[in-house]
Amino acid sequence: MEDSALNKYLDEIGKETLLSDAEERALSEQILKGDQRALSKLIEANLKFVVSVARQYKGNGLDMEDLVSEGNIGLMKAAAKFDARKGVRFVNYAVVYIRQQIEKAIEQQTRQQSMPVSVDAPLGHRTNMSLLSVLVNSNSPMADERIYSEAIEEAIEFALGSLDKRETRVVNAFFGINQEHETMAEIAEDMDLKRERVRQIRDKAVRKLRKAYHHRLKELHR
Repeated sequence: MEDSALNKYLDEIGKETLLSDAEERALSEQILKGDQRALSKLIEANLKFVVSVARQYKGNGLDMEDLVSEGNIGLMKAAAKFDARKGVRFVNYAVVYIRQQIEKAIEQQTRQQSMPVSVDAPLGHRTNMSLLSVLVNSNSPMADERIYSEAIEEAIEFALGSLDKRETRVVNAFFGINQEHETMAEIAEDMDLKRERVRQIRDKAVRKLRKAYHHRLKELHR
C-alpha cells in the first residue's frame, strides 16, 4: 500500500472513533450472542489499530496493503472470540491475533521466495493427485499421467495468476504448492472458515484454473 493509497484508506476508516470500555463490553455481549452488527462495529472501530501494528512489519517481504489485509484477518478472528468479561481491553487481546496473522504471512512469503513452485508434486503420501494432474485431465482428478513441458508450466503459472487471494491460499495449501499439504480441516481452521466453505472455494478455484489453463495453452500453441 503506497503512501497515497494508505492515506486514502486511513481517511476511509478515520471516521470511526475509539470505543470506551463500557462500549466494548456491550458489543462483546452482543457478539457472543451472534450479533453480526456488533461484530462489524467492533472490527471497524479498530481498523486504525491494525495499520499501526502493520507499520511495524514494513520491510519484511510484504507491502503495506498485504500487511494491513493480513492484520485485518487477525482482527476479525479476535473480534469473533473476544469476551470482555475476562477484564481485558480489546486491543490488548486482538494484538496477539494481528501479529500472529501478519508474521505467518511473512513467513509464508519468505518460504515461497526460497522454494521453487512444484505443481507436479504429489498431494501427500497416499495419492498421486497433483494440481498438474487435475488440470491436464479434468475428467480424472486422480490421474497418474505426468505430461509436462515448458508450455504446460507456463500455462499453469498463468492460471494460478487468475485466482484471488483467498482462492490462492486454499489452492496452495490443498495442493501443497510452496508449502506442506494441508487437509481441508486444517485449511478451514487456519482460515477460520467451515470445511464446506473451503471445499466450495477450492472447487471454484479449480474451475477457474482449468479455464485459464486451457485458454493459455491454446494461445501458446497458435
